[in-house]
Amino acid sequence: MPELLTVAAAIGAGALCTGAVLVAAREPARADMAWLGRLRIEIAVVMRLAAARRQLARALERAGWNETPERIAVMAIAIALCFGALGAAVSEVLAMFGVLGGFVAFAVALNAAVDKRRRRLAGELVPLLELFTLELSGGGSALAALGSVCVQVESELAIDLRRLLIAAQVAGSSSFEARLIDYADQHEMPALSSLATILAASRDYGTAASQGVRALATDLRRAQRRELIAQSRRALNHVLLPAAVAVLLPFLGVLMFPAVSVLQRSLR
Repeated sequence: MPELLTVAAAIGAGALCTGAVLVAAREPARADMAWLGRLRIEIAVVMRLAAARRQLARALERAGWNETPERIAVMAIAIALCFGALGAAVSEVLAMFGVLGGFVAFAVALNAAVDKRRRRLAGELVPLLELFTLELSGGGSALAALGSVCVQVESELAIDLRRLLIAAQVAGSSSFEARLIDYADQHEMPALSSLATILAASRDYGTAASQGVRALATDLRRAQRRELIAQSRRALNHVLLPAAVAVLLPFLGVLMFPAVSVLQRSLR
């Protein structure tokens, strides 16, 4: 008899639990849909923040800044708030423009750092290729010659290429050419992609890499010469135009003043 009472109590407790679950399930589905909507929005926000963090980390790596994206974001927000506080001392509109100007100033500084590092790496590539050509003329494999040149040269590009060569020697990892193409895409340097293509062709088909590397170095040297000529012309224009405005116009005024004075008196 006690066993029957125990079984009946267990069955009753289970029935009560089942009824409670069924009653809870009879609530309107709008609450569940609202909860799912909020969860979806939160997931979308987290994904967007993660994507923004990846883009910022990639830009920091391209600029050569050894800082975490979180610290850089805090610094940018602090700069924007400082500009906003300075603008708030005048008016609310200037406060809004100050905050916006702080973020714009940070973005401009980051892009300038990226461009400066890209130009520096491009300038280091030409002498590196020329030394690589000389090393290839002595015989040996292309990767061994490149590794020898990167050890002898002390530059940022040589250090990065040395790291790629060391990482490519690990068993099961991707080849040096694939790593070099990724590095070129990251820093937007097509010349490094061309170098990777030359090295891959030399490895797969046994073609001579020296001729391709020499032609690539020559093209880059000519491009640098053309860019230098264009920069010198722009600098000359920037110097001559202010000089013409500040010197030539006053000189013409002094020179023409007597004639203008005589003409004015004659007209009277």
